[in-house]
Amino acid sequence: MRVKEILRAATQAWSPAMKHPAYLALGTAAQQLDASFNTSAALEIFEMDFADTSMDMKLRGTLPTSNRFHSLIWVAFDMEVKGSSGRLIGGSESGTVSVFSPDAILSAGEDAVIGQSNKHTGPVHTLDYNRFQSNIIASGASDSEIYIWDLNNFSNPMTPGAKSQHILASANPSGKAIVWDLRKNEPIIKISDHSNRMHCSGMLWHPEVATQLLLASEDDRLPVMQMWDLRFATSPLKVLESHTRGILSISWSQADPELLLSSGKDNRILCWNPNTGEVIYELPTANQWCFDVQWCPRNPALLSAASFDGRISVYSVMGGQQQHSTVDQISASFDTSDPFGTGQTLPPLQVPQPSVETTIIPPLKKPPKWERRPVGASFAFGGKLVMFESPKVAPQQQPIPRQVHVSQVTTETEFLQRSAELQATLQSGSFSSYCHGKIRSAPSDAEQDIWRFLMVNFEDEARVKFLRLLGFSKDELQRKVSHHNTRYIRGERGKLTDMDGLISQALLVGNFEAAVDLCLNDGRFAEAILLSISGGEELLKKTQQRYLHRQTNSLISSVVTQNWRDIVQSCELDNWKEALAALLTYANPEAFAPLCDTLGARLQAEGTEKHCLQACLCFICSGNIERLVECWTSQRDCSSPLELEVTHTHSFVCLYM
Repeated sequence: MRVKEILRAATQAWSPAMKHPAYLALGTAAQQLDASFNTSAALEIFEMDFADTSMDMKLRGTLPTSNRFHSLIWVAFDMEVKGSSGRLIGGSESGTVSVFSPDAILSAGEDAVIGQSNKHTGPVHTLDYNRFQSNIIASGASDSEIYIWDLNNFSNPMTPGAKSQHILASANPSGKAIVWDLRKNEPIIKISDHSNRMHCSGMLWHPEVATQLLLASEDDRLPVMQMWDLRFATSPLKVLESHTRGILSISWSQADPELLLSSGKDNRILCWNPNTGEVIYELPTANQWCFDVQWCPRNPALLSAASFDGRISVYSVMGGQQQHSTVDQISASFDTSDPFGTGQTLPPLQVPQPSVETTIIPPLKKPPKWERRPVGASFAFGGKLVMFESPKVAPQQQPIPRQVHVSQVTTETEFLQRSAELQATLQSGSFSSYCHGKIRSAPSDAEQDIWRFLMVNFEDEARVKFLRLLGFSKDELQRKVSHHNTRYIRGERGKLTDMDGLISQALLVGNFEAAVDLCLNDGRFAEAILLSISGGEELLKKTQQRYLHRQTNSLISSVVTQNWRDIVQSCELDNWKEALAALLTYANPEAFAPLCDTLGARLQAEGTEKHCLQACLCFICSGNIERLVECWTSQRDCSSPLELEVTHTHSFVCLYM
């Protein structure tokens, strides 16, 4: 993902890892022109402010120079001792090697140029410094010129002594690489490709393996990178092939040897895993060649790329959202005045601006080395300590899987014993016995109650036992209710106390029958009826029967129980109208006629004329003509024609009812 960008046709150099914040030095590139055809040269230092979300870099210092640069490096010289920002060394197109002070450039001081040398006869195409002795510099120019410099004494090239790092590797466009012994000023070993098509554009030492180096070819016929091991210099150890045209620049991450950058003429910037030869990441770049790529020493996730279209871009390999906006710089590259001398200002070119697109850039497939935890530890349950570490593996060996070590750490013996006891209980499932032991060893009643409640969860009928623990036992309640009923039967009602408490206990344990009995014995008939409704249909019927059994009003009992035969058979005959009215209101159609006949028979049996007439009314209601005629004639003289006519009239009327 691109995070910063600036329009410069320049060579580049990152500040050392000890420098904070990170800076990027840009020197005007030799043999390159921007769209404005500007021929001036300068050395600029930009700050990488990633708190600023814009793509702009902040210019912190600039120094005009007389020559343009082919190469530029920033070394950590005197940074630890004097606290300086190191040194900038530039190789120019005129063969001059210049040493600059970054502190003077940043502060706009006058003594920015510390030293210069014109020993080279041609352009200085490459510069490098010794990773172990930052004061030792090597410069390579045309005609195979190589000079070694000491920043402590830059006036003349030096010859390393016996105590100096004396191994140097060089490569030329012909495809040959030579490893030198600088103490003897003679080559140790020569490496060459047998195909004779290997035109070297870059060479790098392996960051960790001292005997391995990498060569890159810029020939379009062989766009490869070859990894060589000096112990087996007859042929390449590995060949990395993915570019379709020649490779222009390579850079090996010092923070993770499994990350190798390459840029080529095929407009691609690839990130390799040199151990496997796999391309693990490809940067989204524009359609231009990148002639220089470099990793950032301070932030290993960043890299910069310089392209021939005059752009310096800073990328992150950790992924994220990126906005693509292509801005045409043609209009800004030309002066607004008329080039033909008329003195008139020309209007700006009408260049269409494309829309901005947002793209999700994925990160590396594998976490880089600086993101991996080399070692870790965490305490677990039961005094366990879990640890892991990264085993040390040679670069060419297959990675060894990480091992996790679990050890026992004992600091509290009693706590560990309790933990082991609980672990054994969890495995065996004997939770009740575990709770029993806790109850016996509990120091207080409250803690005992807690363990008793916990134990009930692992037993049957937990809710009943919870009630028992709360002091509400069904058996004990039944004993109290029986004792109460016995005293009630004996007539000791006045001596009974705490009736409400007994009723409440019966309700709390769900014994509705006992609660209803207590209410009935205490004369609380309304409460008894309400509670019996909650106790079910059977309890409601029993409660109704017991209540009605105590009532003297048989009409209410009959209305509730629908037992009208008892009313008809036992009611007072003086109340025959009420009985007949009840039958007319409540009796079922099937039972109505027999019940009326029964009531009429009782009235007829009295034998008086009044009762017989009342019985006739009952027979009329039931529609029993025979009984009606019989009852009527028993009280009339049927020998009289008039009485006989009245009897026949009644009979005919009843037939048509």
